[in-house]
Order: sequence, then structure tokens, then C-alpha cells
Amino acid sequence: MGGRRTKQKQPDFKNMPPADHAPAFRALRRVRALVADDSSVMQHVLRAILQKLGVPEVHVAGNGMQALDLLKANAAINVVFADLKMPKLSGMGLLDMLRGSEIFKELPVVIISSEGGTDSILEAGRHGATAYLVKPFSLEKVAGALRKIFPEEPA
Repeated sequence: MGGRRTKQKQPDFKNMPPADHAPAFRALRRVRALVADDSSVMQHVLRAILQKLGVPEVHVAGNGMQALDLLKANAAINVVFADLKMPKLSGMGLLDMLRGSEIFKELPVVIISSEGGTDSILEAGRHGATAYLVKPFSLEKVAGALRKIFPEEPA
């Protein structure tokens, strides 16, 4: 069953109204994100959401190995969104490698997956995931995960 991937239409986020909470969320200005997902549509969606929230820098990788290379080359990245199932190195495999590394063991990792069952979420937690988002996710869900990782600092 070596099926071909069909090209999915990418959503248009340019005309999406700003989130009510986005302008006040100053902590996101210091976020440098890495999105690791083998789906170009999901890369686009998550990048657009992060940019809409005010994240100034979003890097993209198509698999866990590319994500590792980007992390090694860019010390400014301070949060990773990793798809659970990717070729070459899965999100869970990437998470395990990061947690086993002295350099990256504290790096926040948000696992993203279409699997929303309790077992998947608990397993990701056991492996050290910082948060877990179930696809499809909303701007508000991404913002909520980021608020927990990067709490607002007093003015």
C-alpha cells in the first residue's frame, strides 16, 4: 500500500482575526520555535499560528533528524513542536534524544499528534514532553501551551 500523498489545500491565515490575548502576551517575543513535522500543511498551519501569536522566529524541519541538525546549528531555539509520527526519527525518538542530552535536556518539547488517547498523552509525559497538542489544534490551544512554558513576566 505505498500510496501517494495528495496535496492538501493550505488554510489561509492572513485574514484570520488576531487573538484577543495575543497583543498582551509579551513573553512570546522571546520565543524561537522549531516545528518538526513531515506534513508541509501542518508546518504551514503551525508556523502561521505561531507568527499570529507574535513569535518572531519559526524554523521548520521535515523529520526528527533535520530537527536535531537545526537545534545543533541554532542555539537560540527555545521550544520545539514535534509531530509524534515522522520518518527517520519520530517525535518521541527526538524527545528521547533531547532528554538524554546535557545541552537539550531542559528544552521544552510540545508533542503534536492526531492521537488523542490517554495512553499516547501519558507515554509522551513519561518520556519528558512539556505539553501535548492533539491535531487539529486551535490558536488558543497553542497559546495555552506557550503560556505554560513562557509565563508572562511582571512589567
